[in-house]
Amino acid sequence: MREPDIQIEKDHSNKKEENTGDQPVVLDEQNNTQVKDTSEDNAQAPEIKAPGRQEGALLSSEKKGPPRIEKIRSLTKKQRRRQLRVAFLLLILMTAATALVVYKDYRERPGIVETDSLRASKRTPDSITLEWDQVRNTDTYSLYYKKQGHKYKDWERLDLDADSLKSKTVEPEDSEREGEKDTHVHVTKKVGDLEEGVKYVFRVRADNDKRKGFITGGKAFSTMKTQKVETRDNITKLTSSKPFIIDAKAKTALEFKSSDDNVAKVDGKTGKVTLTGPGKAAITVAAKETDEYMGAESTVNIHVIASDPVTASGASAFAIYTLDESNCEVVKAVIGEGGNKHCPQAFGYSGDKYYIAYGSAGAQRIVTYDVDGDGRSVSVPDIALGHPNGFCYADSTGLCYCVRGWSGRCVTYSPETGGYDVITLPRGASGIGYDRDKNRFYTSSRTGMVSYSGDGSFKILNTVGVVKHRGYTYTQDCGGHAGIMMRCLSGKDKHGTNYIDLYDMEGGKYLGSLVCQLSEVESAVCDEDGYLLILANNSADTDYIWKTGINIKDIAEGL
Repeated sequence: MREPDIQIEKDHSNKKEENTGDQPVVLDEQNNTQVKDTSEDNAQAPEIKAPGRQEGALLSSEKKGPPRIEKIRSLTKKQRRRQLRVAFLLLILMTAATALVVYKDYRERPGIVETDSLRASKRTPDSITLEWDQVRNTDTYSLYYKKQGHKYKDWERLDLDADSLKSKTVEPEDSEREGEKDTHVHVTKKVGDLEEGVKYVFRVRADNDKRKGFITGGKAFSTMKTQKVETRDNITKLTSSKPFIIDAKAKTALEFKSSDDNVAKVDGKTGKVTLTGPGKAAITVAAKETDEYMGAESTVNIHVIASDPVTASGASAFAIYTLDESNCEVVKAVIGEGGNKHCPQAFGYSGDKYYIAYGSAGAQRIVTYDVDGDGRSVSVPDIALGHPNGFCYADSTGLCYCVRGWSGRCVTYSPETGGYDVITLPRGASGIGYDRDKNRFYTSSRTGMVSYSGDGSFKILNTVGVVKHRGYTYTQDCGGHAGIMMRCLSGKDKHGTNYIDLYDMEGGKYLGSLVCQLSEVESAVCDEDGYLLILANNSADTDYIWKTGINIKDIAEGL
């Protein structure tokens, strides 16, 4: 029996509520049930409306939106446009208010010094000049600095008035338009009283009377280190001297430059000097400046004397240079002792002492003077010195040697013990000298010069003939250094023109004669640096030891 239609309608209603609405629903007439139609033929089946639903009504499953959205949906287009205009106006007002606040803050706040703009424009051993970009709205700059690695409490602070600081506008290095100016003005400040060769950390903050700015990050810069070019002050050469290299030392690379290439040409990198003529030239030796060291320079004065060496024996003497008070200086004033105190005859040199022999027919003394200071002592010989024409001191034996006139008799004196003795030289001599550089003895006479071993045995090494001078000359003492023997001679007027002949004892060459206008030249030696020293007797109570600008060792090295 079929169930009442109302049940079918009820079941249909229940099935409809369970339907998702994605597919149409049909009635299975045989089984009196509802089924989903999946066939394409039923895709356009008429809509089955739920009983009692009016057109336009919402199903219970359809939800409403928020009330504000529903209200907007209910507005007309004109009302919506009005609301949009009001909202846009409010947005403009809010933006303007925000901009006003930002502008006010901008006007009050000082500019920010960028860390990258902080630089050291100049550095010295005791100061660093800082530079940074000038910033707006700034009354003062607070500059902080300390040694790198030190603690926070070690910061030093400088408050700098912005208007009083030096500033400059610079051209940009990579300007695209010619003449375009850099928009940044550079502020500079020198920080002094710093330690040499030390790295410092710096920070800068821009402030004004209303606000404090932001401080930069730390930037480190070092003070410079000083250096010195170590070299000779003066060098003496002959025009015949071979090329040489200036010995100079510094912390950085060196450059060389000559003031006169007609006298001396110098290689700018190696310092090799080639002599081109007589005269004087200044060689500037410059040490380059680096990030660590300051530059430095020194000057070497080159004195080139015209000379053409010849074989000594039988040659005629020729003058190469004149010595007088204008180019010599007094290094010691000496006064004798006894009845004949004004007659110094010869002297020796030990490095820290001068030993001077006094006397002729009267009192005889050996007086010792300190090279530095006023120390002075006197020794009275217990052996007759006679006329002490030749005299020297030998480092190798620690003894003084004295010869008189032309004789082979030689008196020795020990400054340490004060004792005297007598030895006999292989050959007679008027002068005797000691070469501290070569450890040799030299003797001079009218007939020639002899070179001996320096150990005190006086073994003959070689002999060299003398040159001829015009007019009558007196043979005085001699000295030697670096293989060169200095033979002292006086003219007929002993206190007039005197001479010092220069001989290359190893090569047998005569180098020329120095003309001396320093009164009577009694004796000559060389100091520790090789400079020629002369003992001159001026016929007064006070006599002098003169230092010349002639460096005998330099001349010897050029042979």
